Amino acid sequence: MKRLFFVQCVLVILILSGCGGKGKAADSGLSPDFFSGKAGGEITISAYDSFSYKNFLEGAARAFEALYPGTKVNVETFSAMPETRTGGQGNMQITVTEIQDDPQGRTDYISRVNTNLMSGTGADLYAMDVLPLHKFAANGTLENLDSYMVMDPDFHKSDYRENIIDAVRYKNGTWFLPLNYDFNYFTYDSTLVPPEIRNRFGVDKSFSSDGLLIIGMSLYNGTYKIFNLNDYSRSPRNMFAVLLSENIQSYLNLESKKPNFADGSFAAMLDSIKNYSKQGLIPQGVTGQQNANQQNVGQLRQRGMGEPADRFYFKQYNSVNLLSMFSRSLGITRRMAEGGMAMGIDSDDEIAGIQANADGSVPFTYSRAFGINSQSKNKESAWAFLKFLLSEEMQASADMMMTGFPVNNKAREETAGLAFTGMFRNSDGVLNKQQRQALTQYKAAVEKMSDSINCFVAKDTSLNDMIASEVQYYFSGAKTADEVAKVLQNKADLYLNE
Repeated sequence: MKRLFFVQCVLVILILSGCGGKGKAADSGLSPDFFSGKAGGEITISAYDSFSYKNFLEGAARAFEALYPGTKVNVETFSAMPETRTGGQGNMQITVTEIQDDPQGRTDYISRVNTNLMSGTGADLYAMDVLPLHKFAANGTLENLDSYMVMDPDFHKSDYRENIIDAVRYKNGTWFLPLNYDFNYFTYDSTLVPPEIRNRFGVDKSFSSDGLLIIGMSLYNGTYKIFNLNDYSRSPRNMFAVLLSENIQSYLNLESKKPNFADGSFAAMLDSIKNYSKQGLIPQGVTGQQNANQQNVGQLRQRGMGEPADRFYFKQYNSVNLLSMFSRSLGITRRMAEGGMAMGIDSDDEIAGIQANADGSVPFTYSRAFGINSQSKNKESAWAFLKFLLSEEMQASADMMMTGFPVNNKAREETAGLAFTGMFRNSDGVLNKQQRQALTQYKAAVEKMSDSINCFVAKDTSLNDMIASEVQYYFSGAKTADEVAKVLQNKADLYLNE
């Protein structure tokens, strides 16, 4: 099975569970000499996802070795690199990056990591791309970084987005640190939403899709759809994925190891999504299992060849689209298309707010994050390398600039300017007054929306794959919602308690 995405689309892992809480720094027994600032010897960094990590880590490793002569940094990645194809018509060029979805590969990698850890041959640093945080934190696999951050005189939490670092705390510990963060947000069409409702929206507000659906249904007159998200598709952005991510903690409690798919709420969610598309509130996606990806790609290409003709009350976007919100008045429009997302007229869109979970908490995701193996024989160099990855130099590097925003405050400021000036290719990097004003507004919006983030929802890719594999039978018509819920209840229960 292959998933197809336009370049710069975010590969989102859908299934998440368990927001981090607050706690005190753990006593790891580290001495002040540990933080001498010297690094040496050999360390190994392991990641599953080659697409997100390989080039970045190899560049960082060489830079770190140059900074600390005598060190050796090995990089291991395991997934296949994606293929990229470019085609077009006239002035329209479309680039498709083809990422092979490999659930068995993820399972094999996790099994390999576990085997290596038990034999004492594991890597020093692990990318937290597919590893199950709830299991690794519980069994002591990962080093608690609380004391590292408190005791290291060269680490200053204020240099980073503190609410992001606070949000990743889980079971009274900080088991990994993200290099970047990302979020989704909603827009509203100002030609469809009346002024008395527009007043509820803004960059300092947060909404769940359920909340916007309620508002949209009060305005719906049968002419325009409420949301631009298909009911279901095998790409990561669709109404099922959104509602599942916002409500997952009602269905899965990773800490207590208790699934809750069979009480009727999960089945009701599935039926409601299908009803939304039948009623015309949201677009209907490709639900057939044969050639689904090819059809989605064809639809994306067809939409990309012309201007959008449809309007939607609300749209969901990834934060990368914020640039277009503030550059459109300057004559620059950049549309990002993803499978499962219907293109719509966006010239009248305004920001409704950052996306929140059903309980009101505001989550973030990341594309790169690392934890230290608690059995590492060279924790000093592993911590030094992790700090190097968090530095302004690395956070602002071209290899780092993929998706989301750097957690390093200075790097985030710098990359915002680089991203904005990059849209104006004839300006030689020098912005005029209007462009500078737009950049200032863009950065202010990013920071204001980021201020709302207070939650990270831990994931387990084995459970992700389990849900994705089973739910397709409902949308293809092969099983009822209750049948799918019962199967998931049994499978999740067995997995969490094995």
